[in-house]
Amino acid sequence: MRRATVLAVVLATVAVSAVSAREPRVRRKPAAPAEVHGVLQAESAGLVSVKYVPNDSRSAQIVVTNRSDRPLTIRLPDQFAGVPVLAQMGGGGGGQAGFGAGGIGAAPQTTGGAGPQNGGMNIGGQQGGGMFSLPPEKTRVVKVTTVCLEHGKPEPSPLRAYKLVELASFSPDPRLAELLTSVGKGEVSQKVAQAAAWHIANGLTWEQLAAEKIDHAGGDPDEPFFTPAELQAASRVVATVTKRAEAAPSTSMSGL
Repeated sequence: MRRATVLAVVLATVAVSAVSAREPRVRRKPAAPAEVHGVLQAESAGLVSVKYVPNDSRSAQIVVTNRSDRPLTIRLPDQFAGVPVLAQMGGGGGGQAGFGAGGIGAAPQTTGGAGPQNGGMNIGGQQGGGMFSLPPEKTRVVKVTTVCLEHGKPEPSPLRAYKLVELASFSPDPRLAELLTSVGKGEVSQKVAQAAAWHIANGLTWEQLAAEKIDHAGGDPDEPFFTPAELQAASRVVATVTKRAEAAPSTSMSGL
């Protein structure tokens, strides 16, 4: 009896295995590649809202909120400018607004930066340093390093309204785009990048930059804004980004 039971179990197992072998396997379809939205394009389409909040001329926060009912993959611009809202009609490259630089009501500085290129996501083979996933109705805050692009104007403040725009709408200079890309990659320190940015965007000579001072209150002596080593490094950086711009004249500066 026991042998008969064992034999029956074995036969049943073989039968089930045979049936399973004849059944076609259901192949799962490969997942569709993730759709990547440039943050400015997504803003124009009403998918997200974007706020640019400068801490000062050296750093800012880009606040992105998903206004859609589906998760989104967002990519920050390769290069961008943070423009004071009331100064947008003044044009790029040093256009004045308000009552003039340094005066009451003067428009603060425009700042520039790039989406961080270190870390991040890799989606569909795309480099994802400036990309991140954003669930529906959620907000992501990205901290970015920036530089001032308008020498002599008041310091940016989180109390002033700013807007994130494509760098090309402020300046079409490919050297500036290459410089900000290097900032986003962490290749250049903020201080060195600042000297290079004022040299490229505002035409300040190295002698003028060496004469920049930090004013100290209370009678303390002023100190140079840049050290000789920082200016030497900035000069080398300008030479490097100039060569890169000349080697790749078709490089896009518009961001995403």
